[in-house]
Order: sequence, then structure tokens, then C-alpha cells
Amino acid sequence: MMLEEKIKRAKELRKAAIFGAAEFEDKKASEVTSLFGKMEYNGELLTAGTRICCNGFLYKAAADLWDREENSPENAPNLWREICFYEGTRIIPEVITAEEAFKKGEARYWELDGKIYKSLIDANVHTPDAYPEGWEEVL
Repeated sequence: MMLEEKIKRAKELRKAAIFGAAEFEDKKASEVTSLFGKMEYNGELLTAGTRICCNGFLYKAAADLWDREENSPENAPNLWREICFYEGTRIIPEVITAEEAFKKGEARYWELDGKIYKSLIDANVHTPDAYPEGWEEVL
């Protein structure tokens, strides 16, 4: 196979992988961040839920926004939610929004002490440090 054919085939395979990754749940998507595009700064609409790779991290748009530099995760972090996992377990962010609230029984990783906790309440928007009664240490 000639080099041009190999390059063409590699591009086709990458395109197929990118298409398939768009359907991944966040946990799986966080394992293949390089398959997600970057902001182009072309002024186009990015709809809520759009995932992008920025500096090696995967982000999800929290609302509809325009693909402009001032709306990037670095410049407007409140417009994005970083998709974070530790060894397959979602990381508990230091600030938990209503959208990110944990369900009763969900096990999550708390980076500040390196332990995994299970939420003891529904709609849990507290960290293990802020409201220890809402969490049970699992590991």
C-alpha cells in the first residue's frame, strides 16, 4: 500500500473513531479526549452539551455559546463543566452545581484526601469536607 493510501485510510479511521466517540458517555469519553475537537474561534454556535478537548482535558458546554476565544474554558470557566474521572470514578468537584449533584449511593473520588466516598443523600451538592454527614468513606 502506498503512503498516500495509508494516509487516506488513517484519516478515514480517525473520522470514524471521532464519530463513534461522540456517542460515548462522559466516563468513556474522558478516556479518549484526543478524539474531541478543539475550539476553532470561528464564531459558530456550540450547543449545550458539546464536548471539546482543551489543554488535554475534556469539557462540556454548560449552555449554548459562540465559538469565540472569550468563551473558551480558560477565559470563561463558568460556561463549561470539566469532565473529570479518577480510575473510572467521577471526581467530586470543589464546587458542585445542581446539574452535577450526586444521587444517593453514587461512589465518587475526593481529590483532597485521595479517598472514594458514597453519597448518603439524593441531590447531594456538598463535598465530603463541607458536609461529612452526606458521605460515607468506601475506600
